[in-house]
Amino acid sequence: MAILTDEMTRLIGLLSDAVKNDERHTALMNALEEYERSEELNGLIALYNEQQDILEEEFSSSTPDNERKEKAQETVSKLYKEITGHPVYSDYMRKKADFDSLFQEIGAELQYQITGSRPCSHDCSSCHSNCGHN
Repeated sequence: MAILTDEMTRLIGLLSDAVKNDERHTALMNALEEYERSEELNGLIALYNEQQDILEEEFSSSTPDNERKEKAQETVSKLYKEITGHPVYSDYMRKKADFDSLFQEIGAELQYQITGSRPCSHDCSSCHSNCGHN
């Protein structure tokens, strides 16, 4: 049994077309493609995951090798900084944050259209104190 009516599905389709045509979606898809193509970045991520596996082994071991664990922790920290500082990763994360903001705004607008009240950002400035926090 379908929960959504045919009309709801049709309108959601129209909204999704508008979102897919938005520059933030296009920018995110381009950044994701670059992220996936970056051999350098994906190599760093693979090394990071290997070191995380070593850490997991050592932390779950009844007789951990403390030297191996410390070396893996140092490597993980170094790789984390390299990954998060990588321009392809940084660009992807910025574009993702932009798109996530759009998606949150869509949800907030949908809530407003249904209920007549806007979601509160918890500082109550966006809802004009109609949120019930006061």
